[in-house]
Amino acid sequence: MKKFRIAFVISAIFLLVGCFGNFTPSERVEDMFNRYIKNDKDIMDELESYMAEQNLSDSQKEKYKDIIKKEYSTIKYDIKDEKIDGDEAKVEASIEVKDLYKASKEAGKYLADNSSEFYTDGSYDREKYIDYKLDKMQKFDETITYTIEFDLIMKDGIWTIEQLDNDTLEKIHGIYDYETDTVA
Repeated sequence: MKKFRIAFVISAIFLLVGCFGNFTPSERVEDMFNRYIKNDKDIMDELESYMAEQNLSDSQKEKYKDIIKKEYSTIKYDIKDEKIDGDEAKVEASIEVKDLYKASKEAGKYLADNSSEFYTDGSYDREKYIDYKLDKMQKFDETITYTIEFDLIMKDGIWTIEQLDNDTLEKIHGIYDYETDTVA
C-alpha cells in the first residue's frame, strides 16, 4: 500500500498534541497510544480521510480500514525512558504491532511466483492481487517490536509531541520497511 502522505502526518499532529490536562511527557505518549488503541474518533476521522485518497475499490477501502483499525487496537507499548531538559523532553517507547509490512511483502512474493493466478482474460488483474494482499494482511498475526524516541516540547504549559516523521508513523501502523532501513 502507499505510504502515508505528509498531509496525514500533519493532520495527525493535532491529534497527538491534544489539549487534555497537564500530562508528563511519558503520559502524553501513553495518551497518544491509547487513542490509537481505543480507535479514537479523531484517529478514525484521519483514517477515513486517508482511505478516501487510496486507489482502491469501495469494498477494498473498507477491508483495508478494518485491517488498520484492528492493527491500532492491538498495539502494545512500554515506556522505557523519559528525559526532560527544560522545555524539551525525549520519551523512548517500545511498541509491538502487527507486521503488516511482512504480510504485504509475502503477498508480493506470491504474486511474483504465481502471477498467472492474477490474470483475467489474459491481462494482469490488479483487483485480484489487491484482494489477495488484503486477505493476507487481514489474517496475518505475526508481530514486530520497534523502539521509538518521541520528541516533546512544552508549549503554553502543556507537553506536546513534536511532528512524527513518516518512519515513526509507519512503525505505529505496522507497515515500516525495516529491510531497507539505512540507519547505522
